[in-house]
Amino acid sequence: MFIKILKVSLKDSLKHPLFTVLMMVGIVVSIFSMTTIVAIGEGTKMEIIQALKGFGFGGDVMMVAAGGGRIFRHRPSKVKSLTVADAEALKQLPFVKAVAPRQGMRRYVVHFRGRSFHTRILGVTPSFLTVGDYQIDMGQALGQQDLRDHRKVCLLGKTVAEELFPGNRAAALGQFIQIGKFFFRVKGILAEKGQLGRFDMDDRILIPLTTASTLFIRDTYLHAISVKLSDAKDIAAYQRIVRAFLRKRHHLHPDEPDDFRVVTSLDVVQIVNRSSRELTTLLVRIMIISLLVSGIIIMNVMLAAISERKVEIGIKRALGASRRDILSQFLFEAVWLSLIGSLVGVGIGMLAAYFLKNTIPVSLTWRPLYMAVGFGILVGAVSGAFPAYRAGQVDPIRAILGGRQ
Repeated sequence: MFIKILKVSLKDSLKHPLFTVLMMVGIVVSIFSMTTIVAIGEGTKMEIIQALKGFGFGGDVMMVAAGGGRIFRHRPSKVKSLTVADAEALKQLPFVKAVAPRQGMRRYVVHFRGRSFHTRILGVTPSFLTVGDYQIDMGQALGQQDLRDHRKVCLLGKTVAEELFPGNRAAALGQFIQIGKFFFRVKGILAEKGQLGRFDMDDRILIPLTTASTLFIRDTYLHAISVKLSDAKDIAAYQRIVRAFLRKRHHLHPDEPDDFRVVTSLDVVQIVNRSSRELTTLLVRIMIISLLVSGIIIMNVMLAAISERKVEIGIKRALGASRRDILSQFLFEAVWLSLIGSLVGVGIGMLAAYFLKNTIPVSLTWRPLYMAVGFGILVGAVSGAFPAYRAGQVDPIRAILGGRQ
């Protein structure tokens, strides 16, 4: 019986292509919009997570930042809550593989033979490259001797090297560039790290931490300590241990707030997920309104179609079709047309996302398809219920004779 009603629904709906197209248009547009937005949202989320991993902020790394408060905020100048002694003490924890203390200075204009570029200077230790997953593209890395002797040597990010030595980055090796009023010898060039939005990870110069402390900061306090973990199995527990360890070192009372922040990749992912959920909530609200409009369109088109097909309905009733048969036929028409419209919308949305992937981040998943099938059946069933009921109530004699109910 089910197969028979389905065949009749398909056959009869194809006899009225105008009504069929009108019923599908609204839901096609709604599902197309949903699919495209979901693909862009998921793609952006994945790009951020992958970028964080590429920037050395993977699952086995946590960052201790100076100053308390929110996880991500602008650090006030001259915050002195982290020291080199804190970094050395963190090495004692059994799950800590390496630490990388650093000082981040204001942006400086660097010069080389008439060329200049405004960039960020970081004072780091040799372990910064290991913990941050940096690679040397040309030349040599910073060494312990550079740190002990307070040497004026530096590593250039790819962006800086290309600005100061256009067309020939290799020519930078061994040259002296001016940072502020001091001259530094270029010891190496960092491999490309890429960008996170407008933030260029290659727009930086690395110098020894001791040199930065002596020449620029004129103090030994740290801005942050990156901590490389032996594993990432229980990073939340490690975060709690590090927090308790530093609170004890800083002699903070239980009622005093932290004067530092311990940030893990989980915190970053949670923030990304929170933003993603907010976007999804907004999307769902817009989609519900859109689908509601589509449902109203389907219902009205079906009511108009039933008025046009009264004679057809009357003949079927006269030939033995029950009211339940008529109701089932029109309900099936609404459901399958809504479902087909949803699938077409998903297809167009995925096609649009595929062509957009070279300009904006997108992620093609099965999620929109599942949502489309579910919403397609739901919208078709709800919006088609009343018109199907009206169709089942058509009086066969009046319908055949052209009368009105």
